[in-house]
Amino acid sequence: MSSIPSSFDPKRGEALELEEMPIWDKIVFHCKREPLVPIGALLTTGAVILAAQNVRIGNQVRAQHYFRWRVGLQGATLVALVTGSYLYGTTSAKAIKSKEDELKEKAKRREQLWIQELERRDQEIKDRRLKAEVARKKTVESEESIKDLETELADLESKLHGSSTGK
Repeated sequence: MSSIPSSFDPKRGEALELEEMPIWDKIVFHCKREPLVPIGALLTTGAVILAAQNVRIGNQVRAQHYFRWRVGLQGATLVALVTGSYLYGTTSAKAIKSKEDELKEKAKRREQLWIQELERRDQEIKDRRLKAEVARKKTVESEESIKDLETELADLESKLHGSSTGK
């Protein structure tokens, strides 16, 4: 039997959706997409650690210096985050729209395949009905010829009995 299209077909050749990715793959994906954000976060963390060490040591001037760096790096990271979101957000909206178009196209293809499958099944049913009708006609013709032969046989037997009794 032919394969029937189904909504349960496995995805072949499609990239994994972001929601379907494992957590580590998501992190790597976002770090590659916006590399300034993780760099800024690491530099900000380093500035906080250095500031905390200098506070523990008692070097207030150096600690203040690192805290100022922390504020600047945090601001730069925030700017990188907002800029990246803006740039990739518009691309993302286009990607979502193209994904929706792709899904609509796929739905149309599936619908066409399903219609073709239904038409094929309908044709098979019509062919079976035609074969059954032909078989019925042959059966009726065979029964008629059998009746004719039986009648002919009965006539011959009656002639045979009539001629044998007449001697």
